[in-house]
Amino acid sequence: MLLLDEPLAGLAPAERERITALLRRLCERMAVLLVEHDIDRVFTLADRITVMNEGRVVVDGPAAEVREHPKVHEVYLGHGRDLLFAEAGRAPTGPAGPPVLRVSGIDTFYGKSHILHEVSLELRSGEVLALLGRNGAGKSSALKSVLGLAPPARGRIEFAGREIAGHSPEAIARLGVGWVPQGRRLIPTLTVAENLELGRLRRQGGQGVRWDLERIFEFFPRIRERLGSRAETLSGGEQQMVAIARALSGNLKLLLLDEPFEGLAPAVSETIFRALDRLRREVPILIVEHDLDLVLALADRVSVLDRGRISHEGPAAPLRVDRELRRQVLWV
Repeated sequence: MLLLDEPLAGLAPAERERITALLRRLCERMAVLLVEHDIDRVFTLADRITVMNEGRVVVDGPAAEVREHPKVHEVYLGHGRDLLFAEAGRAPTGPAGPPVLRVSGIDTFYGKSHILHEVSLELRSGEVLALLGRNGAGKSSALKSVLGLAPPARGRIEFAGREIAGHSPEAIARLGVGWVPQGRRLIPTLTVAENLELGRLRRQGGQGVRWDLERIFEFFPRIRERLGSRAETLSGGEQQMVAIARALSGNLKLLLLDEPFEGLAPAVSETIFRALDRLRREVPILIVEHDLDLVLALADRVSVLDRGRISHEGPAAPLRVDRELRRQVLWV
């Protein structure tokens, strides 16, 4: 028997197809127990499906029956992406404002390994910029360069008109940069309230949008109910909400998101998407994400990384509607 926990998380569509094909072959030789949120591929792969919600079994049975069960649609599948994207398309965003983040020709190394090669990008007020590319292309490294976790050896990084390349991560955070890392990285033994308090400790002064608990509850009402719960007891979706709220806490001018939809059920992804679609009106967002349909519906512009170099820049809308262009630009 083979036990698999989210084997498709964080993979590009082509990689997901390869892993799914491998699992089909493995199923011919052994029993496979799979935990996975890519529900479309689960329906094509699984013989039987057990759906759980808040520690209880919602439904258990053959895949065809589970697909049509109304409770599954209510708690897991959501209302459908077409409706979600139509709502996002109607949201007034207004014209982009002045540059908030400008990265100019940075080269970043991990030891002797040259990771980023003369990477440049710009994010303006009121904008969502998606940083896309295959696994290992350098997307997370670009975020870490901005944050000071992987300082560039060459080039400039300007935040709100101020040079920050070479500054410490804590100094950059105090200027108003919030980061939601891949995998959430909450402190599991602390309560939700304590995790949020850590986010605002040193980001009380300066300019930017002020985020207190009541303002956070407007975007994530579920957090109010879980303030006294330890982070390790939360569902994956609740943890992601808390991770975003932690990054917002205090005064914020820029939000960096690394795979915010990874490992989430479709219904939870809808909740996070709607919150981010509202947040874009409050704070500029630089996002790394493998779920192309979600991120292209959210973003205004995209920058594509290929082996550490920018290979494409432009508006998100053409990639959202033209699958052939998406294949040419993103190799998916």
